[in-house]
Amino acid sequence: MIFTETREGRRFVGELDPGMPVVASFHNLAGEYRIGSGWFQATGYVTDPIVRAVLSDGGFGEPEAHPGRYLCVALEGLVSERLGETDITVRVLLHRDDGVVVGGVLEEAISGSLELRCRTWDDVTLRRFHDPESGLERWLDVSVNVSECVHEVVKSGRVAMEAMPSRLLEPNEMPTLRIGDFLEHPRLGECEVTKVVDADRVAIRMESGKIAQLHLGLLTLTEARRRKGRNLYSVQIRRRNR
Repeated sequence: MIFTETREGRRFVGELDPGMPVVASFHNLAGEYRIGSGWFQATGYVTDPIVRAVLSDGGFGEPEAHPGRYLCVALEGLVSERLGETDITVRVLLHRDDGVVVGGVLEEAISGSLELRCRTWDDVTLRRFHDPESGLERWLDVSVNVSECVHEVVKSGRVAMEAMPSRLLEPNEMPTLRIGDFLEHPRLGECEVTKVVDADRVAIRMESGKIAQLHLGLLTLTEARRRKGRNLYSVQIRRRNR
């Protein structure tokens, strides 16, 4: 049995716009906000989910596509560590208007307006391993984080997701992005702006073709050159103020 106390963490709330990939967006948010251990919960609608169903032996089957629009009866994604990498397992229970119910591990789905909340545990790291007996990704152990980096995350994390952006910028520091502009992001690679949501957020298409939402509050954009008649900006990630 593993049972431990955690005292340091952050709470986020937000919405995934229609058309955004759910699981990929969770990974993007975990990277942008340095979420190493935590729990995503969401409510709303998704379309065309790809789900691995629960098998009789406790494991999960092959990914299966389920076309259509589904109500999220339950959607939870646990953020932890597996083999030294961030692992996000999303479990869902979905209901379609014709009575079809789908449950299991969500490989991917498209948001149809999905409201979410996230709670992090910044003073511990949950580590997982594959248990061949149960077929599940179980907890291996829980380690206590004491490094300066973790303390920085905890202290800076008191600022909420949507409260951060433009108030951290100096006047005239951020260029005005337009649809079709390109960004050279240090983590995401070259991305194309597909939608300007507001002054703080844009939707981007990554080289893989996936669409994600990018928050601009902790970014510095430097115009690099013209590409296909559009501006290409170099992106630097700024550190939060302590």
